[in-house]
Amino acid sequence: MRLRVMAVGLLTLALSGCANNWGFNSNVSPEGIKDYYKGDSVTLYSKAELEGINYVTLGSIEGEACQIAAIDAPPKDADAKADVRRRAADMGANGLLLDSCVRFNDMPGCLEQVLCSGQAIKVAD
Repeated sequence: MRLRVMAVGLLTLALSGCANNWGFNSNVSPEGIKDYYKGDSVTLYSKAELEGINYVTLGSIEGEACQIAAIDAPPKDADAKADVRRRAADMGANGLLLDSCVRFNDMPGCLEQVLCSGQAIKVAD
């Protein structure tokens, strides 16, 4: 019995020493998180969805995803679309009329690249 009480006491002491050392470290800054998710405020539209809706075209826009090294994962269309949406948000757009996404091989600086283009738009509320 005495051994059990002593073991519980040692365990409690050991755990209490760790209680104040909890923490979380990340390589992503709060600004980086905001930048990464700012494209979420940009809605993708088709031409049909924009019929009868008031909007202004802010300009042409492109986004990309790139495979730099052979050990890297191939570029994804979704990553290129996310990049073009972030760039549209930088222009003050709340919408994007996506024209196309094209895959290229052996581009300067990229083994493989997905390039998406479209029109950044501001849709009236």
